[in-house]
Amino acid sequence: MDFKQAFSGITVLAVARVVAAPFAGYQLAMHGANVITIEDPDGGDSQRNSGDLGTPFRNLHMGRTFLAYNSNKRSLTLGINTPEGQEVFRKLVAKADVVIENLKGGTMARYGIGYEDLRKINKRIIFASVTGYGQTGPKQNDPAIDGVIQAVSGMMSITGTEHTGPLKTGSTIIDYTTGYATAFAIATALFQRTQTGEGQAIDVAMLETAVTMMSGEAVRAITGGGTPPLMGNGSGKGGYVSDTFACKEGFLAIAAGNARRREKLWKVMGREDIPADPRFLTDELVRDNKTALDAEIIKTLSQKTADEWEIAMNKGGVAAMAVKPLHDAVHHPQLQSRKFFHAFPENAQPGLPAFQVPTASYRMSANPMKMKSPPPLLGQHTDEVLREFGFSGEEIVQLRAKGTV
Repeated sequence: MDFKQAFSGITVLAVARVVAAPFAGYQLAMHGANVITIEDPDGGDSQRNSGDLGTPFRNLHMGRTFLAYNSNKRSLTLGINTPEGQEVFRKLVAKADVVIENLKGGTMARYGIGYEDLRKINKRIIFASVTGYGQTGPKQNDPAIDGVIQAVSGMMSITGTEHTGPLKTGSTIIDYTTGYATAFAIATALFQRTQTGEGQAIDVAMLETAVTMMSGEAVRAITGGGTPPLMGNGSGKGGYVSDTFACKEGFLAIAAGNARRREKLWKVMGREDIPADPRFLTDELVRDNKTALDAEIIKTLSQKTADEWEIAMNKGGVAAMAVKPLHDAVHHPQLQSRKFFHAFPENAQPGLPAFQVPTASYRMSANPMKMKSPPPLLGQHTDEVLREFGFSGEEIVQLRAKGTV
């Protein structure tokens, strides 16, 4: 049965760069939205040329990070910083449903294509702005990227150890979660529009997304609980065995955060003697003797590899997994069985080798996501899109002559 997708018939104009805003558009595109990524004619999205030096990806301006979240989209080159480009954009908006933009706060309004300008053209337009700090407040115009948001949000202050000091995550996690938040906000606004017939402005802040990602810790801090200690691989809570331990080969992450889970852990390890040891009878004693407890655990774990322990512990009901290098993790049988990655064959775009991209992190029985096309080349669909929006061949030639597209 060929299901109609949730966002079929919805047109999204994405003035989106780097990660957060393009990632938001990707979520909609996987569910049928007609997402048109609008790129500057002079180079396009910077992620096209990020890293990958000397590879076919970089040589074709299709950097791997760009590939990760731009499938199912079409690329239109348009200089929206020019009067001619702004006029073209207004004509596009008249027939569109959603605008996603992550330019510096106020830029779209300065170009005459902000929400207040566009709602006069199309009262149904949903206008989602993604910035570091939001459209209001003392930092509304300040530059921001993922790493500094992790710093100002307090996320770095609870990540790391006394030895390392504050650390950021290995991935630009706030960028991606902000993309998810933006996509959810747009879906909410689209649903609201079915009842009111009108669109609205959406103001998404990376800072607020970051704090939302730490809601429990944030409530603790705002109600007088102070800042939690730096959290490394261990939980920092006496009596809890939630840490990463060296094995005969590799490392094993164990989450045994309560007495019932630890009981299963000791059984699998064959170390029922540990909770009976006078040094570990209470949480307070464990806190005082944590180094000794870790030593006992490592002594036993060193008898097998992390992979061997993972199998034994999972069978015994213990949440434990071997620490996988990313190049191994992406090939995990669990991901493969759920077909999480979509494979594009060689020459899906002329000259590109075969590659795979992540898809949706959920499965829906009546509204499955679909992968229909590879990430677009810069400006690949410019003429096609302009024709769809009513521009004649002569008008397109004139726009090209002016360098507008």
